[in-house]
Amino acid sequence: MRLLVFTQGRYGIRILENIRQRSPSGWDIRLQPLPEKLPLIIEEPEELDMGFRLSEECDLVLFMGESPSAFSLLPTILKHVSVRAVIAPVDNYAWLPLGLERQIRAELEESSINIIFPRPFCALTLIGTPHIDEFANTFGSPRLKIETESEIISRVQVLRGAPCGSTWFMAEKLPGSSVKKASSRAATLVQIYPCLASRRIERLFSDAPIHVAAHLVQRAVEDALKE
Repeated sequence: MRLLVFTQGRYGIRILENIRQRSPSGWDIRLQPLPEKLPLIIEEPEELDMGFRLSEECDLVLFMGESPSAFSLLPTILKHVSVRAVIAPVDNYAWLPLGLERQIRAELEESSINIIFPRPFCALTLIGTPHIDEFANTFGSPRLKIETESEIISRVQVLRGAPCGSTWFMAEKLPGSSVKKASSRAATLVQIYPCLASRRIERLFSDAPIHVAAHLVQRAVEDALKE
C-alpha cells in the first residue's frame, strides 16, 4: 500500500514513527510536512505557499493536522493528490471543530474520496473501504490476544494497536498483573505512555479523548480475557 502522510508537528511525527516501525512489509510510506505556523484564516488556500507542490498518486492519505488552519487546507491539498481514501484523525478536538468537519465533508461531497475523522485515532475500525481497512487491520481500536496462568497475565499479543504505539507499550508492561485488575491497569498504562489524546473534556462525548482511549484498551483487555 502507498501511504502519503501529512504531519504538522510532534504529534504526527510520533505516530508516523510507530507506523513505520510496525507496518506490514510492502507498505510504501512517504512524509509530507505541513507548515507548523499557518494564518488563523486562510481566504485563498490555492495561493498559500505551503513549501511544497503536490502531484502525487497514492492509495491512502493520512492527514494529521494540528490546527483548524491545517484542516481547512485539506480539500485544496486533495485536489493535487490522486487518492480515493483519507484518514484524518482528531485527538484534540480544538484542531477540528465539528462545524469545520462538516464543511470539509461538504466540499468533498462531489468527489469520489472516502474520508473519515476518527475521534480519537485509536477509535478507528474497519468500515468497508479497502485501503482504510488495510490500514485499520494493523492500526486503530486495540485488539488483543491474552494468555494467563493461575489468574495472572502471562503474555499479551497485539493484533491491532493504537497508531501512537501505546497498545504495544501496554502489552509489554501488563504481564504479571492479576486477571481481576488487568483491564484497569491497561487503561492506566495507556495514559502514562503518554497517550497523545487531549485531556480536555469534550461535549461530543462528555469526556476527554484520553479517557476514551483508556476505555477502548480496557474493553479490548476484557474482550480478550473472555476469549
